[in-house]
Amino acid sequence: MKLLVSLLSTVLVVSALSTSAPAQADVASFLAGVCDNVATDNKSRFRKKLKNAGVKLRNIYDGVTCGGDNLIRYAMQKNAESVGVFMVKRLPSSHFDGSGDLEWAKANGFGDSKIAEAIASR
Repeated sequence: MKLLVSLLSTVLVVSALSTSAPAQADVASFLAGVCDNVATDNKSRFRKKLKNAGVKLRNIYDGVTCGGDNLIRYAMQKNAESVGVFMVKRLPSSHFDGSGDLEWAKANGFGDSKIAEAIASR
């Protein structure tokens, strides 16, 4: 009887531990996919990645970094103009009031990019 109880408890513990690992793998896969799609300037895959995950850009933007920078700055560095302009359009204009992204772009030689122009027009 003790063997049966210990066997069942072991199975329950292993199954509980195995369910949390795929969730972490899904998050890591999502974040890697977001950064990859920005780096390759693939707007359709970027949109699809967000849609399949069921998230809105404005809800995750502040928590996601690629290469140590936020998504807009990363897009400027990778010359990903279509994804960058898409992100600027999806974020509220109030976000750019205090973000410093436009100033950063001008200071780092990206002031003439379409992304910087989209930020300035907002």
